[in-house]
Amino acid sequence: MKDFFEDLGKRLSETAEAVTAKAGDAIEIQKLKAQIRELARGNAEDLMELGQSIYDRFENGEELDEASKGLCEAIASRKESIEEYENKIEGLKGACECTRCGKMVAKDMAFCPYCGSPVTEEEDIFEADDLAQEVREEAEEAEESVTEAAEAAVESVTEAAEEAVDAVEESVKEETEE
Repeated sequence: MKDFFEDLGKRLSETAEAVTAKAGDAIEIQKLKAQIRELARGNAEDLMELGQSIYDRFENGEELDEASKGLCEAIASRKESIEEYENKIEGLKGACECTRCGKMVAKDMAFCPYCGSPVTEEEDIFEADDLAQEVREEAEEAEESVTEAAEAAVESVTEAAEEAVDAVEESVKEETEE
């Protein structure tokens, strides 16, 4: 009976050591996964910054490659559409466009708060059907533009993503070796 308990004690000891080793491995895996997530977040932030810097170059009139130029043109087109829609919303709320600076001013104001010129009352009537048709047409144009730009950019984005994955894998490999 004594041998049975000694054997049981040894097995329990071995099992506890194996469980401890597995727990240590699990903790190490979680640490590595956290480092991977941190690196991926850093890449995402850097890619956003890179995209913004490329768009800034586009706005400054600098020459860009075709894929970047297509994406920047699509962004600029959407920005213009957003501004138009915001102006239409303001018009529906009872605002009118300043004839001097072009900004939307509440109709009850006598002077534009942006440039100081007198506000002339204009009738801005937006029909829902006309607005819907304009939105559909602009959406179709934007879809075409975005599709072309997306197709042109797929390759460069895929390459950049593959390079980022390779870099993360290399970094994890280096840290694992240490």
